[in-house]
Amino acid sequence: MSSKNKRIATLADVYKSQDLDGSISRIRLSKIKPSEEQPRIDRKARIDELAISLKTDGLLSPLIVTKTGENYRIIAGERRYHAACKLDWEQIECRVISRKEQDYFRIAIIENIQRENLSPEEEAISLSRMKKQEQLSDAELASLVGKSRNYITEILGIAQLPEEVLTQCYEYGIHQRNMLIQVVQSYKKGKLDDFFQNYSKGDIKTIRNARLFNQGSTIRKKASIISKNNRIVELSKLKFSLTNNTIVIECSTSAQAQDLLQQLQKNFSQNNIKTVTKNS
Repeated sequence: MSSKNKRIATLADVYKSQDLDGSISRIRLSKIKPSEEQPRIDRKARIDELAISLKTDGLLSPLIVTKTGENYRIIAGERRYHAACKLDWEQIECRVISRKEQDYFRIAIIENIQRENLSPEEEAISLSRMKKQEQLSDAELASLVGKSRNYITEILGIAQLPEEVLTQCYEYGIHQRNMLIQVVQSYKKGKLDDFFQNYSKGDIKTIRNARLFNQGSTIRKKASIISKNNRIVELSKLKFSLTNNTIVIECSTSAQAQDLLQQLQKNFSQNNIKTVTKNS
């Protein structure tokens, strides 16, 4: 095994949060300080919900901290710390570890990823930083954090989006990882404005819709009309054909044909609409 592969294998063992060494102690909150380096962008997201959980079920996972002088610096678990402060706890359980300074950010990232505790943007930016810091390939990074290579390649694409594009995503309500990955594809193809336009109109509602858009395929919409008697006619279930410059719409029942006729007459010139009844 090469020295680099040995290093990766060692990291994969060392930085799994459940395997961290160090004793668990109850430490006064007044002695605990947040770290300046933290994968999470919004450090106090949903603190009220977490505080309720801590009050109801207690602390299920201790904070991970390191000793700095007379105090302790948080490596992982800052939201749990803020929730405990909100509850006016005096002490909280912590696992105290000692590592090289460069190792703490890796631990924080992996602990958050294992707990699925980061937004797609936070995960992308953190993994991108780790990749550069450790000079890792996508495959090596995937092995380190326990994800597939394809997952890593796709999530890293989010970190490459300009800040203004990410801002637009959140303005349109696009937060889900797989949809953000499709935004990346649209951005690379120069189709981002059209993507957002289709998303805002509701033409892109699912990941499948987004993939079809990026592949250049037509997004098929399920269209319908509602007649005066509130019967719904699904246009996707009707058969359309063109004969001698005339659009022919075949309906399965006379009631369905009548509903469709009412809507067409309401929106178009009645002189151009004719009905033909065929007995089966």
